[in-house]
Amino acid sequence: MRTEIRTPSSAVVVAQDALAEANESMPKYAHPLLSKDFTERQLYAILALRRFLKIDIQAVMRELADSPDLCEVLGLERIPDYATLFHAEERLIRKGFLEKA
Repeated sequence: MRTEIRTPSSAVVVAQDALAEANESMPKYAHPLLSKDFTERQLYAILALRRFLKIDIQAVMRELADSPDLCEVLGLERIPDYATLFHAEERLIRKGFLEKA
């Protein structure tokens, strides 16, 4: 069996791969009482994309706003705000899903 190695050449590929990885390894939501606007998996994929592009949270929000393809791949109906991404990143680092930058 031949294994195909994909090199992340675009933001869409990175987002797809991060979302697929998250779907296999993390719960859908962080906590039953937290908002269900975004899944933990979507937030992880956004933050993985942020790290791949080496940009800050506000820049990744702009990137999502400028790219309907990215939003579609991630299943986003709207873009998370700064606080949502900031707290998700802290939570995912604490849980060991992301490394501290």
